[in-house]
Amino acid sequence: MSKIETSEATQDPRAAARKLSDSWDGWAGEVEENNGDLHTSPWYFLSFASVTLILLNLVVWTALFLVEPRLVELPTWASKTLLSAIWAALGTVDLAFLLIGLTVLTNRNFVPFYKGKHVALSKLIPWTVKVGSLFGLSNDRMSNSILQVGNIITRINQSTIKRDELLILLPRCLDLETRNEIKRVTAKFDVDFHICAGGQMARQLLAEKKPKGVVAVACERDLMAGVQDVKAAVPVIAIANKRPEGPCRNTNINMDEMEDAIRMFLGKK
Repeated sequence: MSKIETSEATQDPRAAARKLSDSWDGWAGEVEENNGDLHTSPWYFLSFASVTLILLNLVVWTALFLVEPRLVELPTWASKTLLSAIWAALGTVDLAFLLIGLTVLTNRNFVPFYKGKHVALSKLIPWTVKVGSLFGLSNDRMSNSILQVGNIITRINQSTIKRDELLILLPRCLDLETRNEIKRVTAKFDVDFHICAGGQMARQLLAEKKPKGVVAVACERDLMAGVQDVKAAVPVIAIANKRPEGPCRNTNINMDEMEDAIRMFLGKK
């Protein structure tokens, strides 16, 4: 039977005071673009990641060209080993993102090596976010796109789990209608859900329940922080909430995403 874990769960969210999470410190009260619905295609991240990789390759080429006079002073075996290591590392990153792109494009698994990993952990992420911002893409939209890619990779690599191995984590800011819909959907599959008052409580639940799959609902900022905190130790489907009144109050989600995520983990078509 579905359940809620916090004492605030029985309150009407429409009457509750807004309690900003740490990720929204400094929020000035403005409503976000597109009325708080930041759903962004995975191709935004992949496109800007490609630009970032091109720039990275150019930087490496330029650096090697500039230090070439020094390299020739090294023993032949040393210079060859160094160059091989550099090109192998760069080529591995290039190939990995190429295969991720093919996976997203074809919905076929070209990235079995990504099982137990998450694209949000890539060292390329901060640079891709910066490149995207130069073209006017906000950090939250980029995060949404990154999470979309991560969800695709999780779905394509995930095996079926039992219902008691699935952990559903929800924020306290969901509106009443959304909470009732989540109760209905989780009852349909006989799975539990938990409303978390913050990241610490989510971590405690992960440690206590030891799930084999997680469906997490939050804003893009908290989802990215959570995924990076967990470090892909557990497969996660991240569902970003929509914020028509701004962050941390009366948010909602696309219920199809929730039901699809539960069906995927439980192997129900």
